[in-house]
Amino acid sequence: PDEDLTSLGIVQRLIWIGRLAEELLERTATASGLRRRGDYEVLALLRRSEPSLLTPLEVAQQLRTSQSGMTGKLDRLEAQGLIERVPDPSDRRAIRLGVTDAGRALIDNAFTMSMAMYEAMLSELTPAEAKSFEALLDKILTRLDELVSKREPWVAG
Repeated sequence: PDEDLTSLGIVQRLIWIGRLAEELLERTATASGLRRRGDYEVLALLRRSEPSLLTPLEVAQQLRTSQSGMTGKLDRLEAQGLIERVPDPSDRRAIRLGVTDAGRALIDNAFTMSMAMYEAMLSELTPAEAKSFEALLDKILTRLDELVSKREPWVAG
């Protein structure tokens, strides 16, 4: 009863916000024609990287996922004709990933729908509140990155 539970309340709200946002974005991704949100993330990353082509490892690292988990996604996206694996011109053993014309059209549409959802999610904030909230979230994210790198982040120091 004597504990200050402010940090607990904030973190619980962040978790709940994340879950609700993921649900809405998953629904937006499927409504745009994608099978799941993870497909959106891969296609959006590859689309943003154009004209450069990324390796599967680079994609996995940037999306903070395992290489083994990424392989299944890439296989599925390739089977759907949304991405292509291209031989790396400087290393015959490596491949690079590119978005096909069909993938580009699909992700461009999905991006438009996602932006509308992002706007709807934050529509209760004034522009000044949104800027302030973004700055606060940046501070929290920086701290979380520091804590994740620690072996025992719950230990003070």
